Amino acid sequence: MNFDYLLNTASGSKWEKIGTIKRSGICVPLFSIHSTTSTGIGDFNDIRNLVALCKLIDASILQLLPLNMAGSDNSPYNGISSFALDPVYISLSLFSYYRFRCPDRLISYLKSNFPCGKNNRCNYNVRKEKLRFLREIFDKGLETIESDNSFAFFVENNSYWLDEFAIYRVLRNIHDDRPWYEWKDYFVDARSEKIEKICSAYKKDILFEKWIQFICFTQMTFVKKCANSEGILLMGDLPILVSKDSADVWAKRELFDLNYSAGAPPDMYCAYGQRWGMPIQNRENLRKSNYRYLIEKLKYMDNFFDMIRIDHVVGLFRIWSIPADEPVDNQGLKGIFLPSDEKLWKENGKEILSVMNKNTHCLLCAEDLGIIPAVCPSTLEEFGIPGYDVQRWKKNYGFDYSFIPSSEYRKLSISSLSTHDTSLWLEWWRNEAGTIEKELFEIKCQNLNLDPEYFKEKLFEKFASRPDRLRWKKEFDSVEKIIKIFGRSDEEIRDIIEIYRDTFNEKDSLGKLLSIKKHNDMECLKKALEFIYGSSSIFCINLLLDIFCLDRNIAKQISHLRINKPGTFNTDNWSFAFEHSIEDLLQMSILKEIQAMAQQFRK
Repeated sequence: MNFDYLLNTASGSKWEKIGTIKRSGICVPLFSIHSTTSTGIGDFNDIRNLVALCKLIDASILQLLPLNMAGSDNSPYNGISSFALDPVYISLSLFSYYRFRCPDRLISYLKSNFPCGKNNRCNYNVRKEKLRFLREIFDKGLETIESDNSFAFFVENNSYWLDEFAIYRVLRNIHDDRPWYEWKDYFVDARSEKIEKICSAYKKDILFEKWIQFICFTQMTFVKKCANSEGILLMGDLPILVSKDSADVWAKRELFDLNYSAGAPPDMYCAYGQRWGMPIQNRENLRKSNYRYLIEKLKYMDNFFDMIRIDHVVGLFRIWSIPADEPVDNQGLKGIFLPSDEKLWKENGKEILSVMNKNTHCLLCAEDLGIIPAVCPSTLEEFGIPGYDVQRWKKNYGFDYSFIPSSEYRKLSISSLSTHDTSLWLEWWRNEAGTIEKELFEIKCQNLNLDPEYFKEKLFEKFASRPDRLRWKKEFDSVEKIIKIFGRSDEEIRDIIEIYRDTFNEKDSLGKLLSIKKHNDMECLKKALEFIYGSSSIFCINLLLDIFCLDRNIAKQISHLRINKPGTFNTDNWSFAFEHSIEDLLQMSILKEIQAMAQQFRK
């Protein structure tokens, strides 16, 4: 299969740099793995272990979820900065600054008191301990730090965001970690005269915050060199939004519209839609500033990555915007797309993608999942930017709703079994394929003034459904039977018919495509992986969690777990971690099976 046509797209120079060849890879949140030397959570040095894993399975792309400093919910997509890396990932075993090192006894103490992987969870509490140790080093070595030319260059080269971020961090500490909009009035405005006094009074603390980012920068650039020397490309993740309580919004208020909260409209996977809480961007002011904010983000990411995944790329074209005063319980139900004029969508997306493509050395990739207007994928194709083809959603929608063979996936795409926002494939196969979300069905019935309880009893298996999902009774094997039981016209219950056609007999349909004769779960997962590695996509990148579910013992532990469940807010989100160390995972026999699949994919 020839991909050389990509050299003639707007991304041609990026494709020339990495090559127009098929590549496989793995996707993993850094917080979900740990090594024998890391403390509490995966760290920058553990990326080298992931590189070793990539080599073992013939993968050449290592995709990481955002490494930005997270807020109280630990979501890397709701960061308190679009630039600053999270110091929780600083490797104490790798740490070296002039004569300063981390003593082994401290690493042993932290490993003992902040275990990683226990109950399949990482330990974010270790962040404070790491910062406490690094503050001691900072205080002892202040004279060295103040005369460090490399540090001075870093500060000067990143002044666009670093100065304001450091002040924001200090002010946040002064205000007991409360969000900026709850600070004293004269600190809410980043341009207040009081800020100058803070800079003078807390000069040392501000310098510490900058130095911490320098340490993050130094370690991350080091592991990128290590990865590249092994022929592995690092792929970063660019959220298009940032937390309302962030240094970005506090310092650059004019670039955001706080009257709206971004989210996603209701669909069959999320009945009430989603309300993410992050403000939408002020497109007009971004344009007036020549998109410097976006350009600076890309400039900084270029230090760490070879490829960049644009999260929610459709948001560059139009974004679901929920009035800020809308009750939170309504989630994403009552929003609007902005801009409201569909004629502007392509112009918006094309303009921003053009700016991004011209101002990064990385190959851009785009998460184009969900409700996507046609102008989005066509624009990505024009730019030579790969989108995503996820197996469970690749169907002949509007026709017979059958699954599309992976050999017919978009050439310019990244094929995958799952995403960080979905259940793992094995859990989807066992408990979700062939079902619908209970809340979604209830909402559809209520919208038609129908009794959901009556129709749930009539249409769905009582004991074959999970509490949150409903499985169709096998006797309702035609649309005509669905129309008859509702006693409404097909137009009136069009949404319900659409959901039915999408989900009924879904498992059998995929089973035939995968040539599954017996529904042995582990065999099904292997078939699914072989299927996705047989795709026509230029890249095939799978969650590390999906891959290791091939090991029966690990599957028992983690297959029902997930990285994040959109629309929910709890400590289970963004905290998954393997109980096994990465060194143990590297010894797993299933890696040979994945290697064989990856080699076949490249051919």
